[in-house]
Amino acid sequence: MPTLPRLVFLLLPLCAACATPDQHAEQLSAYIAENYGPVCTKLGYHPNTDGHRNCMVSMYNTDQTRFNNTPWGRYRR
Repeated sequence: MPTLPRLVFLLLPLCAACATPDQHAEQLSAYIAENYGPVCTKLGYHPNTDGHRNCMVSMYNTDQTRFNNTPWGRYRR
């Protein structure tokens, strides 16, 4: 098998697994809504309001800050 087709064959699955920035933003938004949405609703925020969205983003940012300040969080990048 020639080298170039073999290289393309091996790299194609890697490129197919990549997410665009828009896809990454959608995945993150879904993750935040799934994990923090019910908590903010229980705290009294009505879904699909600015307060509810601010609550979810604030809780996500707090968790990310806490994780990044742990020994295993600092080296994950």
